[in-house]
Amino acid sequence: MNRRRFLTTLPAACASLSAFSATRLLAATAPPRVGCQANGFPLKPNDFASLLGALKKMKELGYTGFECNIRFVESEFERVAEARRQIADTGVDFIGTHLSMQTAKPDAFARSVEKVAALGASYIVMSGSGLAADGKFTREALQKKAAALEALGETCRRGGLKLAYHNHNPEFANHNAEVEALAEATSADRFNFLMDAGHAHLGGGDPAAFMRKHPQRILGCHLKTYRELVQVPLGQGDWGFEDLAAAIKSTGWHGWLITEEGGGPRTGNTAALGPDREYIRKTFGV
Repeated sequence: MNRRRFLTTLPAACASLSAFSATRLLAATAPPRVGCQANGFPLKPNDFASLLGALKKMKELGYTGFECNIRFVESEFERVAEARRQIADTGVDFIGTHLSMQTAKPDAFARSVEKVAALGASYIVMSGSGLAADGKFTREALQKKAAALEALGETCRRGGLKLAYHNHNPEFANHNAEVEALAEATSADRFNFLMDAGHAHLGGGDPAAFMRKHPQRILGCHLKTYRELVQVPLGQGDWGFEDLAAAIKSTGWHGWLITEEGGGPRTGNTAALGPDREYIRKTFGV
């Protein structure tokens, strides 16, 4: 390359280098954010005042975002502007609402996306059934599920939200077989993942390996652990998340780390939320 040619290409090269450097700097300086699934509180559907009280408690414990089942905010669909203001006043970001693929009927789902977006959420968290408990499924079953998720994801995209698929145990069985196949068979502009690292462990999988391979496809991680199949606070179970923390550090991932206590809306497990927050701070450094 002669001197004249070199000089004409230099600005573009510098711009590319600057963009690359900015990306690396962002990854190095933007830590994961820490959220809480509202199931840790004894909430009742359509009791929005109790949800707001739970958000204030989350804020006191050091959580900066929340996720909840859609039934806890459906009562506010006709007053979204005021409800959004009330959520914002708590200082806790609305990560998203959770619902299952089985309940996502086309017309009703499109309306839910519109209302959830208006409430200020970023995601619809969608759970489904694993294709096979042992992680051995047919190509046809995988293609059908991938197509259904992409269609739901397109509805979310048009409504201004992102779709995050929430796994249970089977998706991580057989060396992460189904979740890897879904990542391969789908596009990131249609849907991504809310990786439940606790269910991944129960399924015999490796959530840290999935994080290292697909950090750009993971919008958030549910953190939960069990002792002899009974859920216990983080740090007290049969496994910890030190390997996941190392994978996050190495990739520069900065999505949501979300504690999900499994007491459920009837009983909750509020007492575990403080210890969970301390474990996340100690293990993930956030």
